[in-house]
Amino acid sequence: MRRAYLPLVIAVTLAAVAGTGLPAASATRPRPSPAATSASVKFGAYVPGMESDPQRLTRVESAVGVPVGIASYYYGYGDVFPGPTELALANGGRRDVLIAWNMGHSTFRSWAAGDHDDYLDQIAAAARSYPYPLYVRPWPEMNGDWQEFQPTPDGGLPAGGTYAEFRAAWQHVVGYLRAQGATNLRWVFNPTADTYAGTTPIDQIWPGREYVDVLGLDGFNWGNGGFFHWQTFSEILLQQYRNITALDPTLPVWICETGSKEPAEDDGAPVDRHHKKSQWVSDMFRFTGMPRVSALVWFDARKERDWRLDSSSGSLLSFRKALQG
Repeated sequence: MRRAYLPLVIAVTLAAVAGTGLPAASATRPRPSPAATSASVKFGAYVPGMESDPQRLTRVESAVGVPVGIASYYYGYGDVFPGPTELALANGGRRDVLIAWNMGHSTFRSWAAGDHDDYLDQIAAAARSYPYPLYVRPWPEMNGDWQEFQPTPDGGLPAGGTYAEFRAAWQHVVGYLRAQGATNLRWVFNPTADTYAGTTPIDQIWPGREYVDVLGLDGFNWGNGGFFHWQTFSEILLQQYRNITALDPTLPVWICETGSKEPAEDDGAPVDRHHKKSQWVSDMFRFTGMPRVSALVWFDARKERDWRLDSSSGSLLSFRKALQG
């Protein structure tokens, strides 16, 4: 394993081995220690199509010149996991797998009532046969006001509910799956970094440490245009990092999704000659203000913006310099 030492908080190590945890057969669920949350930062990526073609993630490794330690991708309601896809991407346990799990058009109340337990039974059976830890983020970015499952005071959204109903739904899903022997699933509480008035305060929906293994954050630099303006990595994430770490004193923090617009690209936003993505990436790896971050996952796709790490030669060079040390 090649090690890269980055100045992101302290000596930062790009790890390709799997995270803490025991195989499915174990009845003991380890907790990350405070030391583990500050000792290293594992680099991960989402690449479109990687679920069916793991070589797409391998090509990212070739581009940056180091192994990728986390494979991140997306499932929806009705998908049963883990299975062959996770086995392939786990690479013999040398890579963690992180799944965003959209719970579909179903209310929090229905989950807490056990209406979906038959579905959870299928996931539990699959998890019991899986030999590695699997990181799962249910209702990802649940605090965002663009989500139909955003918890709200009146619980009026079509796939949502109240704050209390969200907490009860989360606790039921986690508790039920653990009771069915899916002890290798690791639960990631993953709001968006946005903290404007329309978002849900995360302290109101915190399900409690007993039901969470990792604190997650998503945040992107959308560039200038419309409601957006160019923001640094720290400007995007720092306030919500402070909010989420106040929920628990020792749980590790993962940046589950991040990316930056390529300012020279006209991808729905004005071309911006005053900023450089290459500098944004370099500053991200140099930032020292979030010492509990232990993983960072890049959203390597051209979607609403050109988020790809190789969107320009300068951006790719910044990644290679940071990750290779």
